Amino acid sequence: MYMVEPDDPPEKRYAVGVQHLDDGIPARARELIADARAHGYDDSEVRFHWVLALLSKRAYRDLSPDEREQLARIEESRRTLGDNKWTQALDVIYELVGCQRDRGRNPGPVLDELESLGTLQRAKIIRHLDHVLTGSIKDSLWAEARQTANEDRLRANRRDRVWAYFEPDPIPPRVREPAPERTILRDRFLAVVWAVLLTASAGYLGWLVIAHATPLPMVAYLSVLAAGYVAARTGLEWRYRRQRLRVKDREYLGERGVNRAPEGGFANSVDNYFDRYFATYVPQKTNPGDWLAETIGIKRSLRDEIVDLYREKRITAGRVRWLIWHLVKSVQQRWEEGTLWEYREQYRVPLRTKLWCSASLAVLVTATLVVIITAARTALLPAVITAPILVLSGVKAPKRWFDIIYERRRLLEDYREFDQNTLERDAAYERWTEKLRSTRPSENEMANWLNCDMTMLLDEALEHYHLAWRDVLAYAFLLTPSKGCKRARVKRGPWRYSKYKVRLFLITQDGVRELSTKLDFLEITFHGQERHNYRFDAVSSVYVLKKNEYSHELKLTLTNGPSNEIHVAHLEVAHDEPVENPSMFATMNLEAAGFDHTLHILEGIAAEGKGWIDRDPHAQGESGDSPPETDAA
Repeated sequence: MYMVEPDDPPEKRYAVGVQHLDDGIPARARELIADARAHGYDDSEVRFHWVLALLSKRAYRDLSPDEREQLARIEESRRTLGDNKWTQALDVIYELVGCQRDRGRNPGPVLDELESLGTLQRAKIIRHLDHVLTGSIKDSLWAEARQTANEDRLRANRRDRVWAYFEPDPIPPRVREPAPERTILRDRFLAVVWAVLLTASAGYLGWLVIAHATPLPMVAYLSVLAAGYVAARTGLEWRYRRQRLRVKDREYLGERGVNRAPEGGFANSVDNYFDRYFATYVPQKTNPGDWLAETIGIKRSLRDEIVDLYREKRITAGRVRWLIWHLVKSVQQRWEEGTLWEYREQYRVPLRTKLWCSASLAVLVTATLVVIITAARTALLPAVITAPILVLSGVKAPKRWFDIIYERRRLLEDYREFDQNTLERDAAYERWTEKLRSTRPSENEMANWLNCDMTMLLDEALEHYHLAWRDVLAYAFLLTPSKGCKRARVKRGPWRYSKYKVRLFLITQDGVRELSTKLDFLEITFHGQERHNYRFDAVSSVYVLKKNEYSHELKLTLTNGPSNEIHVAHLEVAHDEPVENPSMFATMNLEAAGFDHTLHILEGIAAEGKGWIDRDPHAQGESGDSPPETDAA
């Protein structure tokens, strides 16, 4: 939206310039629109917006000689542009400028022409030329501007949508990969070796038993084979389930009394989000204390996963907040459905398995003794050598093969869970990004809402001071971020804040009125007010300290009072938002905050006092030199 590349066509530069103008950054708008005109993109609409950018936040008296000359050239050539809605709007602008220069002119015809314009052109003129309008023209348009602001500040479902602007762009989901298979080639080699020894020793003893050729040893040998198979199968299942249950319990129950991460870091922010959401989303008909106590382990496990997956220098915790919310809601849903602890049932060892395993082991031990004794009677020395090999390999081979089979089963289950988690998180990510996309306000809406808020504050100040709009010779808003606010910006755009510290300076014939308040942009409310009034000659000096590109401090010193320090800072960008031109970025933000316009007014008053109101150094001899009329409020 604010991006302009060197090879962009002039149409793109013009569109971005208009965007800057709509968002209250006229200086940058003038540069971009002038550049578009210089590259051949020039018609009545382009000139209309360039003139608006030239006069926005400025009175005619504030223009330099060169700017007045450019304004005059467009006025002389506008008849060559044809007759259309933009040309008509351009004519009205020049008529309004003429009324400011010639205070004796009857404003009635100009107001009629302004009223006849299209809604878009009329609204742009009223918004951007408020410093050009004078006398009865100001009063006649103020009531409409105030009513429009009062209606538009809640338009487009602002209350339910504005929060989405300050939500950081969510980072795509990640899922912790299952631990790789822990068995290596050496384990498989040893398993094969021990299996070969077991098979060979069992086969040799079997041959000796067959050579004995009596029924009991034959039955015992067959029992060894059958019981060994059953014992191995049921023992494997028993041990696998018990070990998996232990792993899951460690994951879900966790450890208590784990120390928290240091304050201010990524891990600590993740901790805070998990604590907040687990305390907020308590399942229905559940005691909050029981819920928090029984989920402490799974909360710790999920927290560690998020920290491990996203602990990178350029990732803020706010970008993974959506995933934390999803994980906590998933735990809540599984609790309510009764499936949170279903793994305990899944890995519970059935009594039938335990009985079969115990019985087969008893038969195996007994039958093996019979086989060994029978073999010893047939061939003592070979039986004495083979029996220990049979017993040792009978212990080692099943253990080795259990480790291999366990890892393969574990890996299959973990990858099924991984795939399921991936699908769920991808779906949650798509839902969240779609919600943000459909809810998040545009830059135009944010700028218009803020402008409406400022108009309503201005109206409140006029009512408090019992002033008519025509009594205000000049005014300026200075907006700075309030403590504890959220902030957000589109790429290459100015910062916007969820809470502002607003200072309004009203300049009248009697002096300067300063009103300070706090604006909660999300709640659409103003909180508290501080008011200061001082004469023109009381303004001793205005001092600006530029600490760096992103931090400025304005110091207003009064002759009969303490200095008023205003910090205009907090403009720096995050690590993942590089700025190609820090100076231009800072200038854009300062202009959006009203810093330049405020500084211009206060410096003029500090330098010349009340004389600043009357003088017009660029128009000596013109009717504009005389001071404006001031009617009683």
